[in-house]
Amino acid sequence: MKKTILISTFLIIVLTFVFNLISVRSEVPQKPVAVFSELDGKWEGNFIGYNSKGEILYKIEVTQTYKTINDTTQEVYIKDKSEDGKVTTGKGKNIATKNSDGSLSLKCIVEKSSGDKVEHNGTISKGPDGEKNIIWYSEKPGRIETFRESVEKRSDGEYYLIQGMGIYGKTSVLMSGKYKKVE
Repeated sequence: MKKTILISTFLIIVLTFVFNLISVRSEVPQKPVAVFSELDGKWEGNFIGYNSKGEILYKIEVTQTYKTINDTTQEVYIKDKSEDGKVTTGKGKNIATKNSDGSLSLKCIVEKSSGDKVEHNGTISKGPDGEKNIIWYSEKPGRIETFRESVEKRSDGEYYLIQGMGIYGKTSVLMSGKYKKVE
């Protein structure tokens, strides 16, 4: 009887260990690009820039499409329409590479039809409620930018949320974007 209880207890412990191991392994992304997977699809919404007094500087209608193309890269296509009807397009990529210590290096590169080329480095962070965020940042002469981006699932759909700040020359800009997933 004691031997049967011992074997049963041992079997339960081994099975618990195996199931926990499988569970933990399934949470670790095998492909670095998986960090961007929530963005795959087409998003539409608005992006607004405010001055230091809270006055709206600009409002842009945005369409962004993301598509994972391999283990490290996600393509992005952007269409921005300003209030005066001017359209700016862009093509770029989000790149995630795994470092030797297991951490990820993130980079976002976008070339716009206006001739502007944007390059940001990124990191994964936790938001106020523990949700995953990507923080993008860059610092160049005359242009400093930081953005916090996340995807939120709500009862009426999925939303891509962006909060940012930038300093362009001597002008400070607070930015906010909200895009709904449409495809």
